[in-house]
Amino acid sequence: MTGRRRLIFFTTADPRTDPGPAGQAYHFAAVAARSGLEAEVRLAGDAVRLARPDGVADTPAGRALRERALEPSAAYLVSL
Repeated sequence: MTGRRRLIFFTTADPRTDPGPAGQAYHFAAVAARSGLEAEVRLAGDAVRLARPDGVADTPAGRALRERALEPSAAYLVSL
């Protein structure tokens, strides 16, 4: 098998009520990227609220997660 491979971390949890799964996805994507692996976090279902400006900004944990997720200098891809 040839071609590039990417680790994909998929999350659907609602980050407003449970930021843990999305936070773990970003953590593992960052670790993978620092190790030289191509990584992506895919948001689906309720987790898409993370990408909306009004989606998770109602809690300190939600705001921190959103900043980490949408940081332009992140070494991993975030997709919806």
